[in-house]
Amino acid sequence: MTDTAKKNGLRKYLAYALGFLGDAFYYQFISSYLLVFLTGPAGLSSKDAGTIGSVIVLADAFFSLFVGRITDGLKCKYGRRRPIILMSAFVLPLIFCLTFLTVGGSNWQKIVYYTAMGLLFYTFFITYYVSHIALGADISDGYDDSIKLNSVVSFVTNLSTLICLAMPLPILKFLQERGMTPSASWLTLVLGMSALVVFGLLFCWNETRGREKLGVVDQKSQSWTEMLRDYKELLRIKPYRRLIETKFILNFCYTMYSNAMVFFIQYCVKGDSEWVTSLAYTTNSVLGFVVIPVVTAIAMKYGKRRMTVITSAFYGVAAIALYFTGVHSIPLLLYVLVHSIGVHGFWQLYTTNLYDVADLDEYRTGRRREGNIVGLQSFLCGFSVSLSVRVMTLLLEQTGFDGSAAVQNAASLRMLGICFVLLPGITSIAGAVSMYLYRVEREGHLLVREALDRRAAGEPPLSEADTTKIEAMFL
Repeated sequence: MTDTAKKNGLRKYLAYALGFLGDAFYYQFISSYLLVFLTGPAGLSSKDAGTIGSVIVLADAFFSLFVGRITDGLKCKYGRRRPIILMSAFVLPLIFCLTFLTVGGSNWQKIVYYTAMGLLFYTFFITYYVSHIALGADISDGYDDSIKLNSVVSFVTNLSTLICLAMPLPILKFLQERGMTPSASWLTLVLGMSALVVFGLLFCWNETRGREKLGVVDQKSQSWTEMLRDYKELLRIKPYRRLIETKFILNFCYTMYSNAMVFFIQYCVKGDSEWVTSLAYTTNSVLGFVVIPVVTAIAMKYGKRRMTVITSAFYGVAAIALYFTGVHSIPLLLYVLVHSIGVHGFWQLYTTNLYDVADLDEYRTGRRREGNIVGLQSFLCGFSVSLSVRVMTLLLEQTGFDGSAAVQNAASLRMLGICFVLLPGITSIAGAVSMYLYRVEREGHLLVREALDRRAAGEPPLSEADTTKIEAMFL
């Protein structure tokens, strides 16, 4: 590969990765801190906050059904995905800031406001997210290139996670110690994060100019009556069903971990909770910079499927072991380490599998439906996130948990340990089993790409032996 090709490749990877700042900052921040904000400056009970959290995530799931279909059929000379990314650079930050604006009024008025803003946020967020993921199928040049692409994505999102998860509590404390009210400090924080998101989305939009495939509008997907038929057809692709099943399980796992972490550290770990939380998130992100290249190298050599199975199983077994030995102080950082291995092994490689499924879909049906593929799985997995939030808040409620109290009862402390460590460990193992049953590997995918290239060029099809290998991935 020439130096120019390498430079263009890195520029392509970086441009696409910076587009993920909207996902890295906003989704991660809301997953970890929305309940903290609602039970803190917003003044809501943990029960009401949990209800809001689970309800608004359903908007993510619901609109996922339509966004993919709409973007697949979008008729615009500038592309199907990039115009949406441009719109998101301005609309998404505004709604995000309004979501973390402290408002007055009665309890029910607050519930109505934060539910409405949450629903609005997730509606626009999923529009951006599905479009950006679908754009990756055009950006990627195959099985190995998709791994390299997403290694850069993981590096950028990991750095973003370090900023948006490790830094908020110390920043909030710093601002409040200098006279700023809790409400003003939260708004200042989200305004600063949003400025970075605007930069990332605009850079991605500008630098991916000319890289999106034009003239491939799926005319059939424009018919609303065809929507359910399209999704039914996609669900017949067994590898796609396995990916959805795996993500549903692991979404539950990692959402439970994220929502429980701040509360667990606050009530179950001795010391300054803001400092320990920041240290835990910083440790996770720093470890990520080590884990990402290792995951990339192993996936390049042994395949994405095996890497995901190994990392998810490792995290699950280690989490269960640490639960029964006690996760406090130093063992907490050890738990963060094994979580980092599990979460990076999954998220770094998951979207690349969706690109592979898009090729399988084209091989089987002759259609390109990246938006539908991303949207449908996001719809189904959105329920997993909502379920995780609701399960955790219900379990805590049953123990008498009080988000405004400085000290919790023994039952609540035990339940926080279950939500933060044991349940994520069990579900991570279940996710590893599900991914083990996914059959798409490098050799088979390369054959699919070759078959598609031959079809496009009007050349003879692959041999019967190669076709058999392809069909084995659908079993």
